[in-house]
Amino acid sequence: MKKADVFDYLKWRGDLTLGQSAFNEVDALILSVFAYLDFTSVKENEELPFADVVARINDLPDELKFNGPSFFMRSVVELANAASVLPRFQDMGVSRFWGMTDEEKEIQFAAVTFLLPDKTAFLSFRGTDNTLVGWKEDFNMCFTEAIPSQVEAAKYAASVAKDISMPLRLGGHSKGGNLAIWAATHIGQEYQGRVLSVYNNDGPGFGKEFLKCEMYRNVRDKIRSYVPESSIVGVLMDHDEYLTIQSCNPSFLQHDPFSWVVSGPQFVYDDERSFIGRKFEETINAWIRSMSTKEREELVENVYDIIVSSNAKTIDDIDKAKIKSFLSMHKTFREMGIKKQAQLMLSLGKVFFNSDGL
Repeated sequence: MKKADVFDYLKWRGDLTLGQSAFNEVDALILSVFAYLDFTSVKENEELPFADVVARINDLPDELKFNGPSFFMRSVVELANAASVLPRFQDMGVSRFWGMTDEEKEIQFAAVTFLLPDKTAFLSFRGTDNTLVGWKEDFNMCFTEAIPSQVEAAKYAASVAKDISMPLRLGGHSKGGNLAIWAATHIGQEYQGRVLSVYNNDGPGFGKEFLKCEMYRNVRDKIRSYVPESSIVGVLMDHDEYLTIQSCNPSFLQHDPFSWVVSGPQFVYDDERSFIGRKFEETINAWIRSMSTKEREELVENVYDIIVSSNAKTIDDIDKAKIKSFLSMHKTFREMGIKKQAQLMLSLGKVFFNSDGL
């Protein structure tokens, strides 16, 4: 028997408005996933009906409409089309889209605000797309106090809170969940009281110092973090706590939110993480602890330099030119010099073998 997912949720709950059935965590996941859509047709200071925006997205060429992992983006667009004709979502407004990708500044950021019929606003932050710079920025988290997307997320949230007087919810999937927490923490004390809740859907954590700061403690009880039982993204770095949920997919494929099991207005929870999930969490976080900040930075920079030497801009580019990409990367590794090669191999050794005795 097929387990229910977000599409089944829409069939079950989509005909009920937020006035008839209150906003819930599955609604938050759906709005978080919508951040991956191309909202470039929405000007920063205008509000458009969601159904109209979806119609514009449908008119985009496929390379824009499905920009990102094709199998995932096709599901996102399908979900948006399904939601756009249902009473629960069709009357919400779409506003304040910000988006930027800059290789030099090492930033991949996008956010959009949904104005809901229950007189609240949902600030949705996009997760990592398939650009290499987006993945590079993610890895920068392990040695940088604040990556550019986190800084931008705080600016975005403060700007929206200043312009909109209604209560706020924030959320995102993957890196977007991390950005939602960061934005709620740094939005400013004058706005934090209006934050109703923050939804982190399998997003990575933070350094321990961040979790101790007063601004974070102000919103800590409003944060809801969800990770699938074998998550490898949402368990990176440090978290206060998270809820474990079931997924229909195996292993790392559980990061796909369309695989998450839903029952009524909530996810299906698991009592504990899977064996593989626990071991990965212990291993990867032990690696982070085993290396100095400088060592982490050098590892990330060296690996990134090797990957971009293939002239690829996206993960799809590497996949399309497998042999050419491999040869380019191999050539870059050979030309790094013995010292850098040894440094890289030592760091990779720590990744794979240092795991607190595991």
